[in-house]
Amino acid sequence: MTRSRLYIYIVAGGYVIYTGFGLAKNALAQRPDNYMMYLVIGVLFIAVGAFLVARSAGKLMKGDDEGFGDDSDAGRTDSSEESGQEGGTDHEDRNGI
Repeated sequence: MTRSRLYIYIVAGGYVIYTGFGLAKNALAQRPDNYMMYLVIGVLFIAVGAFLVARSAGKLMKGDDEGFGDDSDAGRTDSSEESGQEGGTDHEDRNGI
């Protein structure tokens, strides 16, 4: 996972936490008919957002991210070079035709 994607997950998780707090606060302040459902969903939003933030921040701190200039496939060769076929097609039809 790239570093920029982890930063986006942290921002998105923060927004989900913010939305959950707002939902729970409004449910407690206004007490609509089904305020318990709103409260439970708000707490669920807070938990999911906290999980996203914690997991992404943990990966950033550990260094489990792929840097933007990372050449992870630099030593890999193309499959057509390894096949040893000269001429013809590299991939035959499944029926052998």
